[in-house]
Amino acid sequence: MSDINASIENGQKILSEEVQAFFNHVVWDMPTWKWLSLIGIFVGLYFLRMGLRYLLSRIKKMGFKVDPQTFTHYFIEQKIERPLSWILVSYLAMSAISSLQVLPSIESKLLFILKLIMIWNIIRTCYRAAEAFGMALNSWVRANSTPISNQLAPLVSKTIKVIVLVIGFLLTLQSFGVNVTTLLAGLGIGGIAIAFAAQDTVANLFGTITIILDDPFKIGDTIKIGETEGIVEEVGFRSTSIRTPYNSLLSIPNSVMAKERIDNLSKRKGWIRFRHILGFTYDATPQMLQSFCENLRYQLFQDESVDSKRIVVHFNSYGDSSLNVLVQFHYLLKSDETDPLRINNFLDLIYQVAADCGLSFAFPTRTIIVQQQNSPEESNRLLENRPPTT
Repeated sequence: MSDINASIENGQKILSEEVQAFFNHVVWDMPTWKWLSLIGIFVGLYFLRMGLRYLLSRIKKMGFKVDPQTFTHYFIEQKIERPLSWILVSYLAMSAISSLQVLPSIESKLLFILKLIMIWNIIRTCYRAAEAFGMALNSWVRANSTPISNQLAPLVSKTIKVIVLVIGFLLTLQSFGVNVTTLLAGLGIGGIAIAFAAQDTVANLFGTITIILDDPFKIGDTIKIGETEGIVEEVGFRSTSIRTPYNSLLSIPNSVMAKERIDNLSKRKGWIRFRHILGFTYDATPQMLQSFCENLRYQLFQDESVDSKRIVVHFNSYGDSSLNVLVQFHYLLKSDETDPLRINNFLDLIYQVAADCGLSFAFPTRTIIVQQQNSPEESNRLLENRPPTT
């Protein structure tokens, strides 16, 4: 029995020495146990990241009792589980590698990669937070009566996103060993050249600020600028997007928008004026013109949306090829009508009344009088018959 115990002890001793020798065996200037520890760290953290993603997804699906219009609600709704899990796992991996005391060359490379992963996912998380802030600001502007226009919220969101990306870019450069302070100083020296090259960009930026502060229109308003008319869809840093009646999207630089005269058709209040000068042919009699004016005034008077006290329909002037009748009145838009549809209805009414009165609309005409030249025989005869001069 004692021989068996002695053999077991000797076997354990030999096995322990062999295992110890295996773990202490140096491979690529580092013991085997450290290589195995590195592999174990990364495998364990991989499964930990998968578990964190699953846990965060389950927490999101469970929901929180938060106001649906707040930043927290919109931030939770973003896809944040992947970057958050990467941030935590990268931090734990950096701590574990630092405590493992591997070779400096290997440690510096691994820490550099993990630091990049952490910075990139911090940028992703902050970018998602900027989007959530923009959504919350949009919701707050819609829910509250404030002087802040609804185009300011997207601009604030875009500004925060740009700041996040710039800071993330600088942090990434710093992780590569770039001296950010020297880089910023160099940019300051080259700022004059950049300013000259970006004059249009700066002008558009100031145009954007002018539009926001002056508030000549809002998103969804129908405006007319120059020969362009359409619905404002977006006000960006550089340009304003307008949906034209042809359903095309037109981008006008904000520097132009700030200088041009803007006619905001959506801000018309109260009565809208209708004014047309109609031209009828010269074969119209005074009785026909009088009948037209009386009938049209009567028809307009029956319309409840027309101001009965400001209806003007009368013979106005003699044109080059027409008898002109002035039609002017003021009307209100109904809730289910648009301005082009209302004008179309008034024009149809005018055309029908003119047809009932037997009037025809004139168009530019010219009368050419051709004088016939006398033949030589006729000219001689006229000369012979000319009375003698005394």
